[in-house]
Amino acid sequence: MTGDPVLFRGGPIRTMAGDDLAATPPEALLVEQARVRAVGTLSDVRAAASRAPREIDLDGRVLLPGFVDAHAHTLLHGCALDWVDLSGTTSIDDIVTALRVRARNTPGRPVHGYGYDQSRLRDKRHPTKSDLDRVATAVPVRIQHASGHGYAVNSLVLRQADIHRDTPTPQGGRIDRDAEGTPTGVVFDAACDLLTGTDGVKVGNHGPNFHQPMPPAEVARLFELGQRSLLAAGITTVCDAQVTELEMGAYLRARDEGTLTIRAHLLMLSSAIEHLVGIGLGARLGDARLRLSGVKVYADGSVIARTARLGGNGCCETPSPVGHLYHEPSELTTLIMTAHRLGLPVATHAQGEMPIGLVLDAVARARAIERKPHLIHRIEHCGFPTGEQLRRMAELDVVPVPQPMQVHVFCDSLLDEFGAGGGRLYPCGAFERCGLPVVVSSDAPVTQPAPLRAVSAAITRATTGGRLAGGAALRASKAAALLGTNRTPARLLGAHDIGTLAVGARADMVLLDTDPVTADPDQLALAGVTETWVAGTPVWISQEGTS
Repeated sequence: MTGDPVLFRGGPIRTMAGDDLAATPPEALLVEQARVRAVGTLSDVRAAASRAPREIDLDGRVLLPGFVDAHAHTLLHGCALDWVDLSGTTSIDDIVTALRVRARNTPGRPVHGYGYDQSRLRDKRHPTKSDLDRVATAVPVRIQHASGHGYAVNSLVLRQADIHRDTPTPQGGRIDRDAEGTPTGVVFDAACDLLTGTDGVKVGNHGPNFHQPMPPAEVARLFELGQRSLLAAGITTVCDAQVTELEMGAYLRARDEGTLTIRAHLLMLSSAIEHLVGIGLGARLGDARLRLSGVKVYADGSVIARTARLGGNGCCETPSPVGHLYHEPSELTTLIMTAHRLGLPVATHAQGEMPIGLVLDAVARARAIERKPHLIHRIEHCGFPTGEQLRRMAELDVVPVPQPMQVHVFCDSLLDEFGAGGGRLYPCGAFERCGLPVVVSSDAPVTQPAPLRAVSAAITRATTGGRLAGGAALRASKAAALLGTNRTPARLLGAHDIGTLAVGARADMVLLDTDPVTADPDQLALAGVTETWVAGTPVWISQEGTS
């Protein structure tokens, strides 16, 4: 029961509450009524319990506040876990072979895959409808790019979606075509709306449409897959960074059925902003378990997919893709100012220098009309900001929310393609020097939820190919990166009772086999979660030999 007192002892207890993370840890910690009741010496903590507590010997394991992932996608992550894993494929033939196995094992059913990256393929291109027709022609075949921003599909899917030579490319979207203008099967960003059919979610030019139509039971199953994976990573609070009616329905059903274990802060996609205005929603809404926390807006596309508006200046030494904007500048400004006027934080996806500038100009206009200092706006990813833009962010209380693991996983191809400037992606060290918070998030499923691996990536900026991305000056300090997984993102979300294990905090905790405060970066990358607790109750326990 959550009300029964539980005392932890016998291992380092890192509360992440003070300024000196390496300070001598307390001997014991008491949890009672789902909160931290006492921290200190073993005798004092025992004395603080209302009755004799159950004592848990950590046996050398480390107790830490539960991780807070400030940017992830629970349902999409569940989809990726269920679909054919294409993240390790190195050729289009590899992709076709992996999909054929799924097609044989699930005859008559659509075939889905996730995680291919054209820059890692020997073919150096996206798969086309002709490639995917080799998998199947009688059932839909859809594979989602590693960025989540688009799909490659077979001919049947194109016919079902009525995408043909005369189909116009939507604002903020991409439909690849051959020399005759015929669609090749590659559909990205706002054009993904065309793939959802008459019954699917529609978001217009407000973002990449992640999801194909699914029955409610399938949505619930995939949502639970995503939630369990986050909990297994020690994540106790997630900020879902793109919520449409599909995701909202999944969270609400899980809450009402008692299966929502993780704490969730939701960013409603800007396609719904008129509805928020219509119901007069002028502040965050919800409770400690499920909360509508703000509005998600897209400025440009994906760096990984090469659809971000990098513009060829201020980013890379060699010309970079032009990319695209989801909105005309005036429309983007209106969206950001509308959310600000409502009293809701805005989290805007912006990668290139130009879209980042548009976001900052919009926030400056909004703050000039009504300051609202309690509102902390965000730039999601914030791929290639200039030094001047970082100074403006600090002045305007705009927080970057990057994903350091993407530097580790994807920067080799950026360095190869764009030169040394491609290694400047997500410059956490520069954020820190400008006085900006360092937030460490996953963007799951784009990179797997593994907070301490992400901390290691933020500290080292080492790529999978063994290169240093962007130089040592872009490395985050260890203290800032560690806090970027708990206390810092909790404060960003306006949640002051999570992210630390101070007395009075909610008892959301993770037990680790490695002390992150004393471990070197390489050890951090290998650290394992043994248990995850939410509200003073264990919700995930690793099995011997598995995690």
